Amino acid sequence: MKYHPGIRSIRTLAKKLNTEIKRLFPKDMQILAEPGRFLVANTCTLVAKVVGKAVRDGKPCYYINDGVYHTYSGQIFDHINYPVLPFKKGEKQISAVFGPTCDAFDTITLSAELPDLDIGDLVYSENIGAYSHASSTYFNGFPPAKVVHINK
Repeated sequence: MKYHPGIRSIRTLAKKLNTEIKRLFPKDMQILAEPGRFLVANTCTLVAKVVGKAVRDGKPCYYINDGVYHTYSGQIFDHINYPVLPFKKGEKQISAVFGPTCDAFDTITLSAELPDLDIGDLVYSENIGAYSHASSTYFNGFPPAKVVHINK
C-alpha cells in the first residue's frame, strides 16, 4: 500500500534516478540516499484511545493518549498531516483532536471528521511509520506509545 496515491513505484523512481545519476555525475562518484519515508511510512498504523471529551463553541473536542510530543511528532518536524480516523460508525462532524499533555501546542487536528466518540473509543492514523516514534519524548510525564509488531 502506498502512503500517498501520487507516489510512483520504487522501480519507476529508481530507473529515472539512475538515468539522471549516470547523466549528471562521473562514474567514479558514489551516490548515497536516504529514502526513509518512501520505504517505511506505511509500515505503521497508530491506534490511540480517547481519554477525554469536551464541547467547545459547539465543536466536539477529543483528547487521545498520543500527541505531537509522541507519535504525531511528524506533524511538527516534517509538516505531515496524519488524518485521525474512527473505528466507530455514525454520522460524522468536524471535530478537534488533541494530545494528552494539556499543552495547547499538542493539537493534532482541528478538522477531523469523526462520529460522536466516547471515552475509551479508539481512533487510528495510517502511514505513520516514518520519523514518528523515533522523536517521541516523555513531555509532561507521558511516555511514548507502546510499539506492537504484527507479522502477516
